[in-house]
Amino acid sequence: MLLLVARQWQVLRGAPAVPSALCRSQRLSRPAFAATTRSYAQHSKPDEKKPWQPVPLNGAIIIPTSIPNTQPADLIHFIKPIVRERITKETFCVLFVTPAFAPWLLKDEIFLQQALARAYGELWKDSTNENPIDVHIQALCAVVDKLPAGRRFKSRATVEDEIMCRTKLPPVAEAGFEGIAYVTLPDTASVSSSGTAPSDNGAVDFIVNEGTTNDSVSNDTLRLPLANTVFQTGTRTTMMLSSWKPHHTTGRLELISKMNISHHGIRITGRDRSVDRIMSSLSIPLVPLTVPRRVEGCMGNIIRRVVGAEGKSVTASSELEEIVPQFFKSRGEPAQTTTAWALVIPRSLTDTTNSRTMRLLAKLLKKSEKGQNKRDELWGRLWRSEPPLWNNLASKAVAEGARLHRVLSGGGGWGKKAGLLSLDPVPASDAADQSSVDGFPGMLGDPEDFASTLTPVVHDGDLIQFFISPKPRIDAAGKEVNSQEKLSVLSKDNTWWGWELGTIPSTLDSMPGGSWQHTASPSEWVSVFRNSFGALAEGGLMLTRRLPGKKGDPSPAIGITMVDVPCSRFWAVELAEKVGSVEDVGEPKNVE
Repeated sequence: MLLLVARQWQVLRGAPAVPSALCRSQRLSRPAFAATTRSYAQHSKPDEKKPWQPVPLNGAIIIPTSIPNTQPADLIHFIKPIVRERITKETFCVLFVTPAFAPWLLKDEIFLQQALARAYGELWKDSTNENPIDVHIQALCAVVDKLPAGRRFKSRATVEDEIMCRTKLPPVAEAGFEGIAYVTLPDTASVSSSGTAPSDNGAVDFIVNEGTTNDSVSNDTLRLPLANTVFQTGTRTTMMLSSWKPHHTTGRLELISKMNISHHGIRITGRDRSVDRIMSSLSIPLVPLTVPRRVEGCMGNIIRRVVGAEGKSVTASSELEEIVPQFFKSRGEPAQTTTAWALVIPRSLTDTTNSRTMRLLAKLLKKSEKGQNKRDELWGRLWRSEPPLWNNLASKAVAEGARLHRVLSGGGGWGKKAGLLSLDPVPASDAADQSSVDGFPGMLGDPEDFASTLTPVVHDGDLIQFFISPKPRIDAAGKEVNSQEKLSVLSKDNTWWGWELGTIPSTLDSMPGGSWQHTASPSEWVSVFRNSFGALAEGGLMLTRRLPGKKGDPSPAIGITMVDVPCSRFWAVELAEKVGSVEDVGEPKNVE
């Protein structure tokens, strides 16, 4: 990535990036989904105000205290067996491990076979029948960069209020944890990617809010890149899909087939589950640097001119060249390299995005200052707010069709190159507009020729607004020292639920094995976050949005954006109408 230097806003080569904030609600019917409504980060209609409760996942995120002292059995112990009545309905098991445990996947008998035996242990526990249930189990194993620890659900808040407020939560401080995560799902949650083009990079696609009603189908997809496992398994990425059946005489699971794959899809909700609704939220820790400006001259991913504050045409980089130094000065920080993001907004959202930015600034206006022109001063207050004034400007805009891009370069140069801005182009596979393969969204095609797939980033008349992700003034070393204790406290809470995906800063320049988990601690404590599943990636999440189309004929993508702001988070929870208390998820225990 290219970085911005505050002194002259020159661009230098630098680090990677991470995601944005999105919230949506959708009314679903049983057993199929009702029509999808795109309402990210917006409140529900009055008639939708009903008591909801989370539908528990049979899954968990399991984080050990000491990696050197952890054996497979220590973590498999915490896998919760599926109740016998649900075994035939949840035959797709997903297991994520982090790089420290990647070697476990090289031999099935070390980890996978034992983990599946634990999850499906009830197959053989029936006093009236000696034979196991005849089921076909599919297992997806993959290595991801890190795992999240989750956040507490406020006991007094409704599920809807909780998921809505998460778009404005501060970024998660930790860069994720080493461990394993598992979840069991209906077989319809597994989506083949056999038609994708070859690629050196692997990824898992999470299909969100897919539904069928009146012969229409709609879905959004978040693509999470897998971890680089060259040094752990000898391959660029590691993901395997295998099939198993219970053996009637040995009392063990028998391997039927196994293959290494680079891509696979997971539906966040299988169609045979008793789910009435899905709610989701995407948090992007960004603060605006400018108000939206109209693009006046551009080509591809290069912007030449914009309409400035006085309604005059100015070079595209001129405002940023002035604003970035002011940002650091207002925070009392020295000039330094930084990363800026550009939100490219459709012209139809001009009034909406302007008013949202003004409302954010208005929150900083004192009562005694009402009626005064304090705009410049309010920008300074916004930038030096501590903690930063996190907001949902980017997430709402993305939900409405805007796209987020890193600013690669800008300013400097002479002649025709003076004042140009360069934005990170979006890779868009031709498959995005083609029919799906085996029901898998077309966006899964990973083109071999990247350059040939770059689409125009911005058009004349679009709006562009610049953002930055300020670093809170907190001692990072202090966080690391306290994170083990904090994790133990958090895992005692029983209110964890749902799906969590996100991004973390790059660890490319970090010392390997530098966290407290890599120490040979005598502690055998294991933090378990039940009813949860997810993963964190050092690369960005690719978000593809689609409108409803005819059944069997997937609609073209209406928006593809890379959410690559570090410490971004996507949450999703499946809901049912509340008829009783949420199932007790249990407290974590020490390893036996």
